Amino acid sequence: MKKILIMLLTGLLLVPAFAQRSKKDVVYLKTGAIIRGQLLNYDLSAVKINSDGNLWVFNPSEVDSVSWSSKKIIRSSKSKDKFDLAKDYFFEASMGVLVGSSGNQQKAPFSFMASFNYRLMDQLHVGAGLGAEFMDESYMPAFGQIQYKFRDTKFTPFVNLQVGYMVPLENGSHQNYTNYYPDYLNYYPGPQTSEKLNAEGGFMINPSVGFQSFPSENFGWFFSFGYRHHQLNYSGDKGYKLENNFSRLSLRIGFIFN
Repeated sequence: MKKILIMLLTGLLLVPAFAQRSKKDVVYLKTGAIIRGQLLNYDLSAVKINSDGNLWVFNPSEVDSVSWSSKKIIRSSKSKDKFDLAKDYFFEASMGVLVGSSGNQQKAPFSFMASFNYRLMDQLHVGAGLGAEFMDESYMPAFGQIQYKFRDTKFTPFVNLQVGYMVPLENGSHQNYTNYYPDYLNYYPGPQTSEKLNAEGGFMINPSVGFQSFPSENFGWFFSFGYRHHQLNYSGDKGYKLENNFSRLSLRIGFIFN
């Protein structure tokens, strides 16, 4: 199962890399001409694009719109100096730690997450992703997220909310728990046992805040911190069950590709 997880996460990381190679920027002229290549400059002074080794330079007044790969910049009809960002997709990958021991042997378990996201409207984005986290057992978080950026600029603060499920990738390692109980009992603690329990995963939620910075149009990075709460469930013979709830500080740094 761990090998499958590693292959899956490697594939998620390679997808944006290959996608970047196949993308081309596009300049749409008011004459109807279309120039495809690598956009070198786009501001109020000039629009420059390298197309198959040829450098094209246009006055912004000649340009109807410009597309940076999946992101399209449309000239605003209200002001000749203003440009609006259209909807686009982006991929992000992040790593971090979950700080704070709460019944777990590891005080700061490592966490990796990757997601595909879509600009729903203005600064609002939605997405879905997978990850890998190493508690007492290995888990794959499967989650959906919603993110709001406060500004549509190269540097912006943001808020993010992830909700999902912790999918176990191996059997549980818990043994000798005094609060290990059958579901027909209504008292705590339940009977003790030394048998190994089966990990069943559980619900997770992670609100966070942070900031993003984009050194270029197709690449950015971010830092965030938030509150992670997740539940891990275990089961054994004769209906025995164990439920652990974890509350931790989530610290993450990641990269954005679009």
